[in-house]
Amino acid sequence: KDMKKIIYFILMVFATASFAQNTGIVVGKIMDEELNNAPLVLANVSVKGTSITAETDLTGLFVIENLEAGEHTLVCSFVGYETQEIKVHVNALKPVELKVSLAASTVSSEELAFISSLAQNQQ
Repeated sequence: KDMKKIIYFILMVFATASFAQNTGIVVGKIMDEELNNAPLVLANVSVKGTSITAETDLTGLFVIENLEAGEHTLVCSFVGYETQEIKVHVNALKPVELKVSLAASTVSSEELAFISSLAQNQQ
């Protein structure tokens, strides 16, 4: 009887371990490169190739939880700023910590002409 209990216990431990989630956390701060690294509020962070997204809070911080362990590419964006793609290695044992500074994007003369023609058509 005792041997059956021990075997049953070992099987339960292995079954539980195999169902344990192998996921990690990415935490980071997105800052404004132009304004002495002031926090960018409501910047968008997404995991490329998935539907996982997060937004920064009032201090520029974001958290992405339950991200499968392995290699991922984070896409950090904010309106009027250059989008950055950052490769990260997610580990189930240790959170990934990032600091990202986004620079203001330059608008080409063609884009400026298009935007101004749209504005004129709205009037």
